[in-house]
Amino acid sequence: MRKIFEYISIDEKKEVVEKLRADLKELEQEINRNKDSFSKFVCEILYSTRDKWHLEIEELENEIKAKS
Repeated sequence: MRKIFEYISIDEKKEVVEKLRADLKELEQEINRNKDSFSKFVCEILYSTRDKWHLEIEELENEIKAKS
């Protein structure tokens, strides 16, 4: 995803952050509701995805602050 974000404007990055936060919230709710239903492997994938989204949000916010 990093390569894609190099080519978008600050306003587009702000939109991406908003969407990622909404998706992250939904993912965390899904994990909390159904973590007992998922296999350990699936849980690890979901946790990894959650962590990557957290990092991506953080990096995008840093880019936005640096260019504002």
